[in-house]
Amino acid sequence: MGKILVAACEQEISSFNPLPSEYADFNILRNDALFKANAEADTCVRGFMDVFRSRKDVELVGVYGASACSAGPLSEAGFSRVAGELIEGIDRAMAPDVVAIYLSMHGAMGAVSELDPEGYILERVRARVGPHIPIVVSLDLHGLLTDKMLRNCDAIAVYHTYPHNDFTSTGQRAGRLMEAILDRGARPVMARIFIPALVRGPELITATGLYGRIIDRAIEMEQSGEALSAAVMIGNPFTDAPELGSQTLVVTDNDLPGAERLARELADAFWKHHEVMLADLVALPDAIADALKQPGPVTFTDAADAPSSGASGDSNSILAGLLAAGYRGRVIMPIVDAPAARAAHAAGVGATIRVALGGTIDPARFPPLELDVEVERLGNGEYRHEVSRMPAHAGPTAVLRHGNILIVVVSRSVFMMDRAIYLEHGVDIDAADIIVVKSPGAAIRYFAFASRNYVLDIPGATSANLKTLGHRVCPRPMFPLDENVTFKPQVQLYPEHLRARA
Repeated sequence: MGKILVAACEQEISSFNPLPSEYADFNILRNDALFKANAEADTCVRGFMDVFRSRKDVELVGVYGASACSAGPLSEAGFSRVAGELIEGIDRAMAPDVVAIYLSMHGAMGAVSELDPEGYILERVRARVGPHIPIVVSLDLHGLLTDKMLRNCDAIAVYHTYPHNDFTSTGQRAGRLMEAILDRGARPVMARIFIPALVRGPELITATGLYGRIIDRAIEMEQSGEALSAAVMIGNPFTDAPELGSQTLVVTDNDLPGAERLARELADAFWKHHEVMLADLVALPDAIADALKQPGPVTFTDAADAPSSGASGDSNSILAGLLAAGYRGRVIMPIVDAPAARAAHAAGVGATIRVALGGTIDPARFPPLELDVEVERLGNGEYRHEVSRMPAHAGPTAVLRHGNILIVVVSRSVFMMDRAIYLEHGVDIDAADIIVVKSPGAAIRYFAFASRNYVLDIPGATSANLKTLGHRVCPRPMFPLDENVTFKPQVQLYPEHLRARA
């Protein structure tokens, strides 16, 4: 058959994080290094590789991979370099025996100079390879789906779980989409419906919430053969962009009426329940008071400062609140603070130092807090995440103690979606009364032993209190930013790929 080019470009951003991402924040993989890094990892690229691993007639060609922790918008220079290197890699790898291209993307990337990075990349890849090369893409369900993206790819596979645990299987579904096109001559067409809603909260947990029941129907569409791919995407509310919102997407084999009907079904089901898809936020003083009444440890979810959603990670709001309340239980918490980590390394283990903790990136939200701390442990910040096994590059790290509070300090924002931030720094999670979790979904999956989880209403670039953020670019009116938002489904159909190949 021939060669399939494989590339990845993945980052999620918050437009409200004041610190731009840079090229240096990305883990860059070239050629076969892309496959080596993903061979045993829980990723979409790994899943795509699995589908074609045993086939003798297909050669996968690693082109380029760029991935970074969620953060602020990518600088103009950074985006120009990442996009340029990916496109140049495609150019170099193109040959007469290339039959298709697979791109693993997120969908909620953003750059200072480009509000639709994925669409930009896909448009330029399509311009280079022409209309006859199938392009299949995988996306996060928190991604934004744009007209430019849809016009320049053939089919899309989207995560079906939140918290996400289907990275590999999504890549496998993308691989099966590719097989349908290459082996069986499938002719994908797509229907997309935009829904003016930004949603958060427990109903989005696919294992237990209403959103999960709608996703179940999308999965049923795929498994029954009604659709090649079906998705309900909720976007990333913090990526303020012209096509931000929730969306349904259905891909069928040359059946536009069927794609439209199924996309409408999913959109109607989603809109029916959208008003309950809001976070149940708790004021910090109330959470502290209630935690004292619980029979066991509790988690304080700081989703407002979640690096995995694009926040800066340098919030000290919980720390300040605990100190103000005189809380005396045992607390563990992470924070991004490069100056504090440097000071700890300079002083050494066992030293007591005074640091201005927090607010090194976003001081407008988090005024630095002066504290005397003891340096308990130092590290280089090189470790692997608990489940994905992908590397974390946190820079110099330190474990600092202020009385009953143990603080894991990292120099660079890293994903904090599992327990690795604590386990890899020797922190005894079982000994804590309050465990601070800087991820909206981690408490449910990794700290289920807790007596209660409090999702806190505190400041941050990824606050679920969406009205506090200041959206300026996204479509309006938009739930819950505006009152009395109405929804009249309008279907956009994408048969362009068929016309191009006619």
